[in-house]
Amino acid sequence: MHYNTQTYLQLKEQRKHKLFIYSMLLALLILLVNITMDYLLTNHVPLNAVIMLLPMLAFFLIKQFCPFKQGVYRSFHLVFIIAIIEAIINARPEQATPTYWAYLIIITVFTYEDNLKNAIIVNGSAFISLGTLAMLNHFSYIQLPYSQFNYFSFLMIYVVLSIFVLLMVKNFTDIETILHQQSQALQNNVDELNRVQQHLIETEKMAALGGLVAGISHEINTPLGIALTAITHNQDILIDTEKHLQNKTLKQSILKGAINSQQQGYRIILKNLERANNLIGHFKQVAVDQASENLREIFILEYLQETVESMYSLLKHKNVKIHVNGPENIKVNTYPGPIYQIISNLINNSVLHGFELQEEGNIDISVSLTEQTITLYYLDDGIGMSDVMLKKIYDPFVTSKRNQGGSGLGMNIVYNLVTQVLEGEIDCHSNLGEGVEIKISFVVDVCPEKTIPT
Repeated sequence: MHYNTQTYLQLKEQRKHKLFIYSMLLALLILLVNITMDYLLTNHVPLNAVIMLLPMLAFFLIKQFCPFKQGVYRSFHLVFIIAIIEAIINARPEQATPTYWAYLIIITVFTYEDNLKNAIIVNGSAFISLGTLAMLNHFSYIQLPYSQFNYFSFLMIYVVLSIFVLLMVKNFTDIETILHQQSQALQNNVDELNRVQQHLIETEKMAALGGLVAGISHEINTPLGIALTAITHNQDILIDTEKHLQNKTLKQSILKGAINSQQQGYRIILKNLERANNLIGHFKQVAVDQASENLREIFILEYLQETVESMYSLLKHKNVKIHVNGPENIKVNTYPGPIYQIISNLINNSVLHGFELQEEGNIDISVSLTEQTITLYYLDDGIGMSDVMLKKIYDPFVTSKRNQGGSGLGMNIVYNLVTQVLEGEIDCHSNLGEGVEIKISFVVDVCPEKTIPT
């Protein structure tokens, strides 16, 4: 649950609601006990106590179906005051419980008022109304069934109870305020941490895209270099042929040799320019996939092969062989960007961690389709990892390369992409010296079977 001031106020209202229900139940219980005691002691049903049941039941039922406003709470307090005064003026053996009623009204006043100042004012008004009975009794306007001493004792009890509840509520309010402030500060820290984590994830994705650019640039340089060499070669042949023509020494054999050489050169140029064009087209699509999370149809095996090809720049210092296996005709509608990010992060982890102490290694990637579920298996024969690291592998900022610039977000990004974007599952197994085995499964929309493009 996201904690904020609104949540705090909702919890506070829930606490008020529960206390109200308990207070009303206690009030109803007191009335029922009074009615029962009166009937057992005097064989008489006290109508005044029965009548008091009606507003109590009304408040109880209304509270169950609609929220109370401050004015309704104060009306509730007024009913309690009337109940106390009625119990005092018409004192009978069964109604020797004004102290209980006093305690109820004190509790409810200090609970439902918005602040302690209002609670003290409302409770003071209640005390004054009860004290007025003593004044009226003193001037013989009414006749209380209690001695003056007993009634003043009741008023003193009311004051002591009020002070006790005031201190208790004040301490509770102070503690509640401190907890609210600390919870709010903690929530702010969590929000800030989430923002930083999201920023680091985006930075990591852009860094991976930068690595893709570097890898594609390296791959494109080779066919372009070969094409340039072939063009230069053809240019030299043209210059030699032109010299023979000007010197009138051009023979048929020289011309045929020049034509054959030029044709071979143009074949080399065309082949390598097509290769460069395919690499650029692949890079554009992968770059779009990685920068966005849009659905599109792909041949999953072909896409994995293209992803692996774009990662070869990472392997130039290591003799690591990557094998991709699976049916060639599986075409699915899915999110290719996250798949690229997942595979590239796994390969990057294998190179940086799994093959850190090895000059050569093997990575096996296989794909299969069962009904509507794609399953990817990723295995390497690197150094593996300990049980401690395995348990924390998906946690953010967990890395063994902290002092070497590692962010510790690689597997956390993989986990989030698998579980949140692809809505799948990931399972990792590893032991020291035995490499790593990762199983990823996610549901896809399988496209009608077609022949894979060549």
